[in-house]
Amino acid sequence: MEFLYRDLTTRHGLIDLYRHHHPDTVEHSWARRPELGYRYDHAHLTPTLLPRVTDCRYDHSTREHHADGSRLTDHSALTVTTTLTPTHPLLPSAPVNPAQHNEPTLF
Repeated sequence: MEFLYRDLTTRHGLIDLYRHHHPDTVEHSWARRPELGYRYDHAHLTPTLLPRVTDCRYDHSTREHHADGSRLTDHSALTVTTTLTPTHPLLPSAPVNPAQHNEPTLF
């Protein structure tokens, strides 16, 4: 798995957003136990879009246990904050008959 992520940056020229914003920080997005964790969750981007990214960080609250012992997931959420602006609005729902609607939609 390590080679896959390394190839995304060295071979394909993509930027590891978390590492770009936190070059010396060690964080784990998944951990079997506190001393044994991995950064499985990544976001990569082309260098041309990099100036549009203002932040990238892990939200560990997604793997915290609730009072009943449940939790949302065993992975931390990876958040990416951008300054991207849409070029045109998208309809928030799918058209009933796509053939009759020639408009892009989110779903």
